[in-house]
Amino acid sequence: MASRSAPPCTHELRPGIAVCLRCQHAERAAQLSKHRQMIVRGTGVALGVAVIAALGIAATSALRSRSVVGQGAELPLSGESTAGIVLATSATEPPAEDSEAPVPSTPSAVNDSIARLGAANAIVPVDTPAASSVVSPPATPPAMKPTVAISATHAVAPLVPVGRTSLRDTMVVDRAGDTVRVSFDLALSRTRRSDKFEAIVRSTLPQVYGAPADSALRALPAGAVARAGDLVTTLSERGFRIPLADGGTIAVWPETRAGRDGPLVVAYRAVGTR
Repeated sequence: MASRSAPPCTHELRPGIAVCLRCQHAERAAQLSKHRQMIVRGTGVALGVAVIAALGIAATSALRSRSVVGQGAELPLSGESTAGIVLATSATEPPAEDSEAPVPSTPSAVNDSIARLGAANAIVPVDTPAASSVVSPPATPPAMKPTVAISATHAVAPLVPVGRTSLRDTMVVDRAGDTVRVSFDLALSRTRRSDKFEAIVRSTLPQVYGAPADSALRALPAGAVARAGDLVTTLSERGFRIPLADGGTIAVWPETRAGRDGPLVVAYRAVGTR
């Protein structure tokens, strides 16, 4: 058998060297590459075979389980005496007392044994009284709540007519519905002081609402407006309430305008609430 001839060496050999080391290295690298390719191909083939085998085993197991279930669903009894009779038993039910007795050989005996088994396992209903004998208690009508007459209460109403009315001390009041506006934008009346504003309210509010406001202001302690909050900032926004004797209130809001040294209180709005 003729040996394969080595490819001619293209490298320059030095004097005294008969074998080219570069050619040997290239040949070894080529052999290693072929060896790796063979290993990769072999691994791929082995994996493919393993997958096919696993699929085959799974399919075989599925077919066997189906065949076992199909066989256990109905088990026909062999013999002429038991033809066409199928006995279905439950795995969760306990065996009957006569389950170990020999199977009778005649159809009538088989039918009698099945009837006895059915009678033994029959569900006995609990004795309950007849529907006609059950008497439901008569429905009691809801208790009638006594009707309490509630008298309608109304808020205190202004005594001045709708529109503009002049008050004492050169002050005027404008009424629109249940809301009144008392204006005192005069040189000696406009103010930033709480005590002066309280004095104006005490003198003008009884002229608008009459005796209820007069009694409420007499019962109101002096300095109540100052204790309610800052006149220019707080009370102009949220106002304050004067309680009346009948449970109602009169809500008052100071009104301001810009002055030379800051806001000035020049009027107030009032409305009776319940």
